[in-house]
Amino acid sequence: MPPYVRAKCTNEKCKHPENRYDLAELRKKEGGIMRRVIASYSEDKTEEFEVTCQTCGRKFKITVKED
Repeated sequence: MPPYVRAKCTNEKCKHPENRYDLAELRKKEGGIMRRVIASYSEDKTEEFEVTCQTCGRKFKITVKED
């Protein structure tokens, strides 16, 4: 089973806490392998993605930190 990322919507009116995104799909959609190579050279090991709230439909950014 692929890893998932959970995020809370940043829209003041929504604040839906259970948005769930497939990390592999986010990486594929946001630039694929080149983005992973660049992130692997970064010291802080974080990736940023633009996602859409599953309730209100607004876009917001999330940051995923590799453990």
